[in-house]
Amino acid sequence: MLDVLGCAATAPTPYGAASSYLVDVGDGVVLVDAGPGSLMAYAARYPLEALRGIVVTHLHADHSLDLMAWAYRWTFPRVLPRIPLFVPPGETARIAAFDALFGIPTLPTMHAPITQAWDVRELVLDGKREERIAGVSLRAFAARHAVPSAALRFTLPDGRVLAFSSDTGYCAPVVEAARNADLFVCEATYLEADASALEGHGHLTARMAGELATEAGAKHLVVSHLSDPEDGPQALADARDTFAGELSLAIPGLLL
Repeated sequence: MLDVLGCAATAPTPYGAASSYLVDVGDGVVLVDAGPGSLMAYAARYPLEALRGIVVTHLHADHSLDLMAWAYRWTFPRVLPRIPLFVPPGETARIAAFDALFGIPTLPTMHAPITQAWDVRELVLDGKREERIAGVSLRAFAARHAVPSAALRFTLPDGRVLAFSSDTGYCAPVVEAARNADLFVCEATYLEADASALEGHGHLTARMAGELATEAGAKHLVVSHLSDPEDGPQALADARDTFAGELSLAIPGLLL
């Protein structure tokens, strides 16, 4: 159901790529976030043709910077079939800016690599609008972050639910995204932080991630997006203080 390509909160580290996950949709996979290093991590184990869609939770670099690397590979040396790319509302202009900066005018398929590679669509963050990707249901919810940020809820053909918090402060829509989820991947950027980081910018501590998962009734919490990977053991201990269900730490290569 879930393959963690990377989970670093900034740039790639010795612990692997930045934020990037795969959702198994049966006959292929959907990429959630395209952080730096995601293409290399993906290509080491999957054929490009297995990708059925991309969903970017928000356009901070640790979640989206590899989009251009993916687009270059998708359009050169041969053009692969178009698949959907979902971004938060209002962010198509920044996608166009990516293309304007890195497009290659002398190559017909790469004038605007991202928009030529994929069918770019904006998510609706009301928790009601259903999108379909390779037979899988996707609903998006408004997370609380410095830029438009989408918490995600995938319902797989067998009925299991996989949810992602995106980067977010504690808020009701993210609780709803994770409601009774079989697996909930939740950011836990800090062990401790002040209000400007948690409420102003929009992040969670590991303890808050556990509280949110408990409120949502999630069955299995995956703590991810740590600012320091060395904090993993303490982050799990803090999350365990507030969450009694199954608990895992996101690490590259984790399969659940």
